[in-house]
Amino acid sequence: MSGVETMVQGLETAGFFAYILPWLLTLALTYGLLEHYDLPRSKSARAVIAIAIAFFVLPTGAIIAPFLTGLVKSFVILISGALIAVIFIEVTGIKGGDRATIFEQHAKEFAIILLILSVLIFLGAGGLDILGWKFSIGLGSLNLLFFLAVMVVGIWFIAAKGG
Repeated sequence: MSGVETMVQGLETAGFFAYILPWLLTLALTYGLLEHYDLPRSKSARAVIAIAIAFFVLPTGAIIAPFLTGLVKSFVILISGALIAVIFIEVTGIKGGDRATIFEQHAKEFAIILLILSVLIFLGAGGLDILGWKFSIGLGSLNLLFFLAVMVVGIWFIAAKGG
């Protein structure tokens, strides 16, 4: 085992990923929101509120940590795929109009695709489990839904080009 692997396992055993990182994330997000909206006026009061809210997350660390791990993994995959798609689109020179890129020309369509991907990442990371909803779908059903979605997008694309 390498030194880095030993260190990461030591941090995991100490509860760093399950408790400390969600605590820090909650602290940063809460303080950032309070700072952005300037509520309350006192910076020290904002800090105390953010710290208190972050401590409320500690008992749920074992539930939140797997969700955040899945979310980050899916986000990295999504961003990598999006970067590859952008590279391919730019290399092929596809334009949406005279001077506009395809992303500017079809902003609504790309926004819908990103929204759908965001929902799928939330579901795949176990977001429904955190909300208390138990939903299970088999791999066969998931494959069928994926191919149906590809078919619908393909038909929509062909119909849009023909019209």
